[in-house]
Amino acid sequence: MKTHKRLLLLLIVIALPFVLASCGQKNKLLILNWGEYINEDVVALFEEYYGVEVSISIADSNELFYSKLKSGTTAYDLILPSDYMIEKMMVKGLLQEIDFDKLENYNPVTNPYLQGLQGIQATMLAGTEKYYVPYFWGTFGLMYNKLVPGLEQALETYQWQAYFDPAYRPANTRTGMYDTAQFAYATAMIYHGKNPNEFSEENLALAQQTLSNAKFVTWADDQLKKSIAANNLDLAFVWTGDFLDVFYTSLSEGIAYDDVTYNIFIPDTTLAFMDAFVIPKNARHVDLAHKFIDWFLDPEMAYLNASEIGYATPLQNTYDMIVGYTGDDQWEKDWARAYMEYYEDTPDFRGIPLANLDQAIISKLNLMVNNVKTGS
Repeated sequence: MKTHKRLLLLLIVIALPFVLASCGQKNKLLILNWGEYINEDVVALFEEYYGVEVSISIADSNELFYSKLKSGTTAYDLILPSDYMIEKMMVKGLLQEIDFDKLENYNPVTNPYLQGLQGIQATMLAGTEKYYVPYFWGTFGLMYNKLVPGLEQALETYQWQAYFDPAYRPANTRTGMYDTAQFAYATAMIYHGKNPNEFSEENLALAQQTLSNAKFVTWADDQLKKSIAANNLDLAFVWTGDFLDVFYTSLSEGIAYDDVTYNIFIPDTTLAFMDAFVIPKNARHVDLAHKFIDWFLDPEMAYLNASEIGYATPLQNTYDMIVGYTGDDQWEKDWARAYMEYYEDTPDFRGIPLANLDQAIISKLNLMVNNVKTGS
């Protein structure tokens, strides 16, 4: 995103005093994050200011976050898992409480969270709020190829039915499902009007039949959004932020907002998520970890970070900066329009966060999905 002028201004304003802070021996802050999920310029500013090195390792699933943390092989200082995994890590005693007194930018009154994010927080296990600080959040939706005649109308009319039942979408629509068993099970339950976090053997059988009948041509992760953008796939279940990642890329390449050949439909009932900073019990640089969290609670830094990431900022002040743009920069205007269209700030929260399911249940879900893929 074209935020170079804003970033350059920040650098000019703050670089001189930061030079002094950068002197001396460097500590290394170890972070475990998702891929392509942070603005490296914002990290570089932090490194310069505090005279430290930030090392970011990548994990591609919440389950991998958990296994890496539980193994204790690497003493990470910060991890960024999702809501249900935060609950599991807390219950298992793997996290330490956040010291909110160390966060100068944390203030629920003057620097509040967005209403949609608060809706997610309200569903979480009591006590969890002591262990995390929100990083990004958002919903899931059905990304689709606008070049397929009738597909957009089918989604608007039939919603989940158009995704799971080939009879309610245009013939030969190429569909995909995100390759995470809990996602597949949860969406099947939503389609049938059931609680996506409630497990039973009857629901498991229903999910397997539903997923088999949907006739997905591919199961993938990040490749889903890329395939639809490239006109190699027509419809898939993805994070709204994944859609926006490629959408922003199209805009940056000079494609007009309304000329982008793909879009996302967010059903009336869908899944939602929050990723957040947590500090592991065995973290070695706890004070520095708090400083890093606080860095991203600064509305200006959160703005810069959000300019590179398709997911929703947690901060109301940053959201207002994005949607309140009144200048002539087309990119900034498109960014504001996208936020208002896909991340509307409303108290009518409709997303359902995933629950922390027992490993035995997750194993059954994995087996069920494997049976769907193999036609067993």
